[in-house]
Amino acid sequence: MTVYILDKDPTAGNWVMHHLREIGIQACYMSSVADLLAESDHRAPLVCLVGLRPPVQQALSLVAELSQEPRFAQTSFLVMGPTQYKRSAFESGADDYIATPPEVIELRKRVRMYLDHAALEARVMAEVRITQEFEALSHEEKSSPDAGSDSSLTLLEHAAALTQERNLLEAVLRYAGEAIALVDMTGLVLYANPVWTRLVGHIGSQGMQLDWSAMFDNPMTIENIGAALRAGNEWRGEVRYRLPEGRWMDVEMSATPARDATGDIIGYVIVQHDVAERKAIEAIKTRFLADASVELRTPVTNIKMRQYLLRQAPPEQRAMHLQALERETERLSHLIDAMLELSRLDLGLVRISCESVDLNRILADATIRYAPVAEDKGVTLALTRNPSLGPVQADPIQLARAVGALIDNAILYTPEGGHIEVRLGHEAWTGGEFATIQIRDTGIGIEAREMPHIFERFYRSDRARDAGMRGVGLGLAIAQEIISRHNGDITVESQVNQGSLFTIWLPLKSCE
Repeated sequence: MTVYILDKDPTAGNWVMHHLREIGIQACYMSSVADLLAESDHRAPLVCLVGLRPPVQQALSLVAELSQEPRFAQTSFLVMGPTQYKRSAFESGADDYIATPPEVIELRKRVRMYLDHAALEARVMAEVRITQEFEALSHEEKSSPDAGSDSSLTLLEHAAALTQERNLLEAVLRYAGEAIALVDMTGLVLYANPVWTRLVGHIGSQGMQLDWSAMFDNPMTIENIGAALRAGNEWRGEVRYRLPEGRWMDVEMSATPARDATGDIIGYVIVQHDVAERKAIEAIKTRFLADASVELRTPVTNIKMRQYLLRQAPPEQRAMHLQALERETERLSHLIDAMLELSRLDLGLVRISCESVDLNRILADATIRYAPVAEDKGVTLALTRNPSLGPVQADPIQLARAVGALIDNAILYTPEGGHIEVRLGHEAWTGGEFATIQIRDTGIGIEAREMPHIFERFYRSDRARDAGMRGVGLGLAIAQEIISRHNGDITVESQVNQGSLFTIWLPLKSCE
């Protein structure tokens, strides 16, 4: 499976190629359209990544021309460029758009999705071919009832080979994550895998007539799909899809003509991929960028203001302004550290060491470190040790970071006059022995509907946003990731306006 990368910037193009090759994708970088066309004469790519460079309109026109080239009929074009050109790229014929600078994980995931999509279509087309060969064999057997034993044996061997190939293909399609259906020219569903049946329900199940109007909300979408298929072309795009229970979901869909041995169209293959997760991630990223920009802007603005006041202040007031500068600098540093830590976790750069760790010492250090923060807010912070608990095997730096994130979170959501207690305990269960680290606060609590989301990256509750609380929703996500890499877990209990209890469950042999 080949991926071509077309980009005027060799640094960007080679960067993309390197990160795709690292996960086993066969990728080739090309700096000119001439190279792309020459290489595609021998083998057209399944995916073509196009870097959007000035002049932008000319680049978009190029995408439109390439997408109409017959040699690229089976190629998915993914454009990479600034967010503001996303709509124009889709209007020019792009199958997808990746905002720059691209994140490595998102880039790989998006390219892999299109490669998997192409592989699924190839398997379904193979099913069409096998069906046709079975029909041809049946016809040959009926037309030659008096054929010799050698001829009959050949037919049986061919039939057995086809049966084995069909069984293998059906197993692959049955357990594919995408919804797949084969529909004839009249709209009759000839084949539907379980995912398709689950999504579509009775209106489009195997043996039923496909009702496009019952599936999509946009008549133009139905017309565009029909026009493409009548012309013998593939249609690909994002559509809103009505589920059997009545709610709508976003899917990425392709409809590809299926042809017989003579090249005549006998139906079409439909593959649908749920993009709700991707859209949710995009929404979270957009919200995160908005939050991060505000969080970064606030300390920077305050630092600039304090610098100005410091220059104007009399000597007796300079210490006050210097302290304020230190607080804002620390706040900015904390935010940047959290963002970098998240990036390192995403890239798999965080390694857990296995050392003998005194948890009493870890918690004491964390409590001392966050005591000034709690005091500034008018919150008391207490520690209950467990002298009987011996050392555990863990990464002291990462564990301290996770504990610190939970304490910082408790301080953030506990109002003035509140109390936070950090307690070290020991629990024995059938699954083994655990050290427990509890952080209990008397804060605003967590609503039940928000509980499933609090460990999601970038998530912040509506109450936190409305109250203008600092933070971008990274602390709990980082803490959970660190503890999970110690083979542990974090549980939470909470009641609105009553406070929350976060418990770290750390196996005594967590990293052996």
